[in-house]
Amino acid sequence: MSGLTQHPRVRRRTVFQPAGIYVTREISPIRDRVLSIAFVICATVTTQAGACSIPVFRYALEKWQPDPYVAFVLHRGEFTAEQQKLINTLQSRDAAQSTPANLIVETVNRDTEPDKVTAILREESIEDKLPWLVVKKPVDRDLPQTVFSEELTATSVARLMDSPLRMTIKNRLLEGDSVVWVYLECGREKKDDETFFLLTQELSRLQNELKLPEIEDQDLSDLTAAPESLKIRFSAVRLSRNDDEEAVFRDMLLHVEHDLLDEAYIDQPMAFPVFGRGRALYALVGDGLVPELIEEACQFLTGACQCTVKAENPGVDLLMQVDWDNFIQPMDVPDTSLPPLSGFTGFGELAEITSKAVQASENIVIQEEESGPSPSNPVSVIDAVASVTDDVTPVTAQNRIGAKSPEAGMFWQNVMMVLLLSGCVVVAASLFLIRRSTG
Repeated sequence: MSGLTQHPRVRRRTVFQPAGIYVTREISPIRDRVLSIAFVICATVTTQAGACSIPVFRYALEKWQPDPYVAFVLHRGEFTAEQQKLINTLQSRDAAQSTPANLIVETVNRDTEPDKVTAILREESIEDKLPWLVVKKPVDRDLPQTVFSEELTATSVARLMDSPLRMTIKNRLLEGDSVVWVYLECGREKKDDETFFLLTQELSRLQNELKLPEIEDQDLSDLTAAPESLKIRFSAVRLSRNDDEEAVFRDMLLHVEHDLLDEAYIDQPMAFPVFGRGRALYALVGDGLVPELIEEACQFLTGACQCTVKAENPGVDLLMQVDWDNFIQPMDVPDTSLPPLSGFTGFGELAEITSKAVQASENIVIQEEESGPSPSNPVSVIDAVASVTDDVTPVTAQNRIGAKSPEAGMFWQNVMMVLLLSGCVVVAASLFLIRRSTG
């Protein structure tokens, strides 16, 4: 995982930290260290198993499908032909509307599902305005938030599905921009000009100073572009809060985090780094729009993808009407035969790692039983773990190279992690029982 630090609001809801385990219950020092060893080993393997040398922004463009928004169409009785056409447009089933959007449509009958209607609307009264369109953001840790609520009309559907600024962002991402920063104005002209200038100046500096990671051979199959064609390129666009044509897009951005509409932040300038397939990383707000935090976001997005699992990365997808897969074309890769499967070789290395963990744990237990914990050397456990986890990377690399497909590689990685976790638990339990029996 990347080490994104926490900062005041300025801060974000999602704080990304290196893998780590915190033990909160009170247990003996010896067992604490044994369990810490097991947890650190497993956390290290888990993190490395999902790592990839492709930059985050490019991996997201290649692999991360946008999470869907959910559109509820509340109605009574049958739809008219015009209303059904609008619903087909939302579902990308209209003959003139073939480009899909990350949107799921569900119709809700006011007469037969009144409780569901109440749950969707909560406060609004729409009895005289049916059919009504309510759009919720992708589900995350909390209840989905409403980002759009209007009467179902041709105008409202058009405003929901796309906008000029979203088209600009889409084009820039597909044309090679690593990240497009959206600057949401606060409405105070001098403040907006100064802050936007600071943002663009910093992006220009970082574009020249940051370097892309070297892409490893085993990751080339996950890349549809030649590695040498990837460049760091940042750009920024301005969005006025009073632009009616972009009102839907503005509201989506203001729901990227759960408190951006709070009184303390609503009139502050905000900046959202957008990457991949239209994913906003998080918001930098007010005094948080400073060079250090802009650089932190850019470093993360242009650095190696330390966790390829999308759900484990920060960010919220925006509603965009783009057939991303149509623009990601595979490059011509020479046909090279894969090396033979390694059979149980990986399991032998895994057993060696587990054996080293056991030996390190026993040494710590014996040392502390004889002389007690040494306050002057508090990092002895960390050193022992470091010597053990040095052997983890070759196993992971071997799984990647030896797998016949990404699915097979992920299967063996999962098997490895489960076995390692089981072995560490057995070690911890055995040492605990030995300690009790000899005590």
